Amino acid sequence: MESVWFWSLTTLVVGLIVGYLAQKSGFCSIGGWRDFILFRDTHLIKGVVGFIIGGVVGFSLLALLGAIYYPSQFPWTYFNGLKTISGSLVKTNNLTTAWITAIIGGIGVGFFSVLSGGCPLRNAVMASEGNKSSIWYLIGFALMAPIAVYVFYLIGTI
Repeated sequence: MESVWFWSLTTLVVGLIVGYLAQKSGFCSIGGWRDFILFRDTHLIKGVVGFIIGGVVGFSLLALLGAIYYPSQFPWTYFNGLKTISGSLVKTNNLTTAWITAIIGGIGVGFFSVLSGGCPLRNAVMASEGNKSSIWYLIGFALMAPIAVYVFYLIGTI
């Protein structure tokens, strides 16, 4: 299964399925936490819990079927003792630097996602439906991603 066409078509099909389900369900990970914390509304948080459970069950099934080549790397915190993952953006052995950059990145995405009204997936769905502010959110996301990677790379070399 090393064919580029196979994986390209598989990615396209899975992306279409996920996009369709995201549009129909209104799934939003940031909105789920926001609504649960502010209003104690559990409607969207059920999707987040289902997403986490589905990810763990799906990964476990694929690992049991032999479809995942390195199942011993999950969870990486257990096998690597909280060290950074090889191939990650932060090229440092300094655990403090790695955690600080991860926390800053997470807070940044969360902050701007709450301001925009949803997570990147939800904004992609809203942009495809014609929401202009979501289109600008995705443009900013696409423009800032390479800049953030470069900055985190520079921080990691300190």
